[in-house]
Amino acid sequence: MFAAAVAMACATAQAQEDAVVVTATRFAERALEAPIGMTVIGAERIRNSTARTLPELLAQEAGIVVRDNTGSPDWQVDLRGFGATADQNTLVLLDGQPLNEIELVPVRWSSIPLDSVERIEILRGSGAVLYGGGASGGAINVITRAPRSGERSASLGAAAGSYRTRELRAGAKMAAAPFGVSLNANDFSSDNYRENNRLEQQNLGGDVRTFGAWGHAGVKFGLENQSLQLPGARSAAQLETDRRGASTPRDFATRDGARASVFGSFNLGPAELAVDLGWRDSVRTASQKDYFFGGLFDIYVDTRTDVWTLSPRLRLPYQWLGRRHNLVLGMDADDWNYESRRAGSLETLGAPNALILATQRNQALYLQHNSELSEATKLTLGARQQRVTMSARDLVNPAAYAAGEKLSTPRAWEIALRHALTPASAVYGKVGESFRVATVDESYSQFGGPFFDAIVTLLEPQTSRQRELGVEYRTGRWRARASAYHYDLQNEIHFFAPTFTNINLPPTLRRGLELDVSFAFSRSLTLFANASGVQARFREGTIGGVDVAGKTIPLVPRRTANTGLAWQPANRTTVSAVARYVGEQRYDNDQANTFPSRMPSYWTADVQIAREIGKLFVRFAINNAFDRRYYSYAIRNAAGTSFNAYPQRERNVLLSAEYRM
Repeated sequence: MFAAAVAMACATAQAQEDAVVVTATRFAERALEAPIGMTVIGAERIRNSTARTLPELLAQEAGIVVRDNTGSPDWQVDLRGFGATADQNTLVLLDGQPLNEIELVPVRWSSIPLDSVERIEILRGSGAVLYGGGASGGAINVITRAPRSGERSASLGAAAGSYRTRELRAGAKMAAAPFGVSLNANDFSSDNYRENNRLEQQNLGGDVRTFGAWGHAGVKFGLENQSLQLPGARSAAQLETDRRGASTPRDFATRDGARASVFGSFNLGPAELAVDLGWRDSVRTASQKDYFFGGLFDIYVDTRTDVWTLSPRLRLPYQWLGRRHNLVLGMDADDWNYESRRAGSLETLGAPNALILATQRNQALYLQHNSELSEATKLTLGARQQRVTMSARDLVNPAAYAAGEKLSTPRAWEIALRHALTPASAVYGKVGESFRVATVDESYSQFGGPFFDAIVTLLEPQTSRQRELGVEYRTGRWRARASAYHYDLQNEIHFFAPTFTNINLPPTLRRGLELDVSFAFSRSLTLFANASGVQARFREGTIGGVDVAGKTIPLVPRRTANTGLAWQPANRTTVSAVARYVGEQRYDNDQANTFPSRMPSYWTADVQIAREIGKLFVRFAINNAFDRRYYSYAIRNAAGTSFNAYPQRERNVLLSAEYRM
């Protein structure tokens, strides 16, 4: 993976300061007017990156750790140290609409072609007021490129690299007032690093809209298809003797997805009204073979989910006492339906041994008020009240404990203050509360019942009380940010292996420091570096009778760091490099901290050279250039005597070319 240039010149840094962002208020505004810290990854940085996926790009940001245990491009993205449940505590948005599922599955990052992305907005430790549950670590909003008036362009691209990696991609944009259209498609395949890990992926996305002085409205859509072979984990011994082998040579998974949304933003004098109506559908299958008892315990799973969402909101700017103010009022409603059939094979799916039906209904009201207290001081107040109705049942098991329904009313709030000390520097602080509700997979267990049968256990919502202080510094050449945060969590949700069910944990905490710096030495050379320190611990309590007070939460590295450069040795040529360090961490399933060793720290380095030749853009990248052997996810076995891990790619290369018309 690779981190691209932070800025190519002083002008670029200034442009980033003036950039329009939407995540902080759900409406477009200048980045510097938001009273809370935000990181923006712009289009130029994305274009110059060797990253093939969004998680690879995000991995070089301060406070973000990624994990891979399947070989899929849909890596787990962990913002501020939530370990195994990072997918449920980092809220991911596509054009402001949540992508997280109501299952324990990763976000479908691979359904978003990088060529379609205009920018990525990272809002650390915020997002619950405006977007709802699952934002304890923060929110990541991926903004796709919209067609602009007068634009007419097209591109064709191809890539080839190690492990028989191949990609074809195409894009086109055309707009003439009052209409515009944008289309992106790609076809990706790779054998991947390990045996039985072939990946095939196809994506198509589009944006059709009309626009004018009144605002804009249109339709966005996306289709995806993924087929992935699953190699399984490697034991400690196999990591030394056969790290690229497969423990599960016949396992596989497939996924088909579709999404569509109707959107509009309308100017009502000084006010602005925005509405999004969205639909998302997913069909997933997985086959897990029994390699020890002649297929007696084969598993085949067919799962279908769909969700409808509605998000109207209104922004009312006004002046009072000679100062600017801005009120945002909104409502969110979504309706989830889930069906999962589980049997020994595809042929026996008509008579499943488990048939789970689940629903989740969410309704929420929220408000956010932004005030200009002085020329230098901005204040944000926000609150959200949500109503969540969750139900689940197994139609195969008639027992009362195999069904359940729960109503919860979680709330979120935030107070944020930003004060400019000088034209170049500012301090900010914020306090607030966020929440998340349990997923279907955390509420249902196929083997957790009293007779080793199905059971539904509806858990309490997780809550997090959050505090953060930070300082920002921006000039034409320097950009710097430092922050300190502390989260106190109640009822964090965790899988308890001895009972095959999920539980609410005793009180936990997250606290950390982040530092992010970039410096433009000249118009041709920029350096950047960031570092993070995180402490994730149990504050008190027991798990299964074991005292865990003061113990470290697994899968949270204490220290991470990135450093890199972007250099233009000649006109139309860019050389970029980055090094990434991830410190030691506890193995998954080691909440008691009794396993004698820890997951080892690792570092990787990536380099790239890019050249523009007329309308042709060519890149050659070497990832993991020093051929480091490492793994980003591993789990302690049930006996506590060893571990299993998922080894990552060694040195690999990728050559790509894109022709722009």
